[in-house]
Amino acid sequence: MATSSGSERFTVRPYQKKDRERLREICLATAPKKVYEDEAFRERILLMYSDYYTAFESAHCFVAADEKDEAVGYVISAPSFRRYRFKFLPLLPRLFRLSHSAAKYWLFRLCEKQHAKEYPAHLHIDIFPAYHRLGLGTKMMDALMLHLKEIGVKGVMLGCGAKNLGGNAFYEAYGFTCLSRTADTVCWGMKLQ
Repeated sequence: MATSSGSERFTVRPYQKKDRERLREICLATAPKKVYEDEAFRERILLMYSDYYTAFESAHCFVAADEKDEAVGYVISAPSFRRYRFKFLPLLPRLFRLSHSAAKYWLFRLCEKQHAKEYPAHLHIDIFPAYHRLGLGTKMMDALMLHLKEIGVKGVMLGCGAKNLGGNAFYEAYGFTCLSRTADTVCWGMKLQ
């Protein structure tokens, strides 16, 4: 299911175990600057936006790879909110020093539980800044959407920071619909069936 970007320099392919450390690098390179000052925050970011998916959802992850087959971007997904909730929830109290009930509330808020029935999958996408505006985001999203359709997922959602104007413009242009908005987050969804 590999596709190439316009210049043929990049290939979008399924995630491989050899990509794990590179995905962690991409995750940190695109995270808030606080990751370089706070080790605990760095570990949380890696778990939430990389490590969980490569450990438990690797069949639903794709990378954009350069001519050396090194990942320069990734799109990762959990096709079932229910499975994600049961796998990820036990990790939260340890990481965030939360009670189980507080962790459950935080997870539901993070994942926009109110939309999970219609949009059971969610995704996260990151690209090294030097590789933005090359069409890699669209190519990776195309690969993931085709995969999710093939396995029968009826809808996918994601959250994007309200101040991330570029990200929000990308999701709208790609065809996502705004499901809800707060001062901090825009929740986007797309029906797949």
